[in-house]
Amino acid sequence: MQIILKPIGVVHTPYNDGQVSSSFNGVEGIIEIYPEYADGLKGIDGFSHIIILAYLHKIKEENKKIFIISHRRFLRFGFKLDELPRTGVFASDSPVRPNPIALTIVRLIRRDGNLLYVSGLDLFDGTPVLDIKPYTPSRRIENISLPSWYEEFYNKVARRIGVKEL
Repeated sequence: MQIILKPIGVVHTPYNDGQVSSSFNGVEGIIEIYPEYADGLKGIDGFSHIIILAYLHKIKEENKKIFIISHRRFLRFGFKLDELPRTGVFASDSPVRPNPIALTIVRLIRRDGNLLYVSGLDLFDGTPVLDIKPYTPSRRIENISLPSWYEEFYNKVARRIGVKEL
């Protein structure tokens, strides 16, 4: 089976890849929806948050074959590589994966025609956008459970950066 996806838009941000990668809460940017898809934005105004599905176009082909990863984004908080959890790629948010598709939730600041101004963006400038969905109450999960390795590591990170533990 072959799957062919056509981008509906593209990410624009003034920040370079390093700045986006090192941002803990994401950056501001613009999601440009191509004119032929602009009608699909009708009714999006007023949602506080939207879900962006994107294709991580900068992932190298050899990285699509990596299935065990270390959570390297936490190196920026002073952790050493051997302190990071090693998990399967599907138990992570790593961009390294067989199908490098990103899912991110951003705050919708405003819409101007086919341009969506957002904050909390963790996608690089030029990232192709595959789809957009509204973040609605039906998507919110109140009571979740997490594996112990995740809770322990999250709390280590929280203590290090001064945010609330789980």
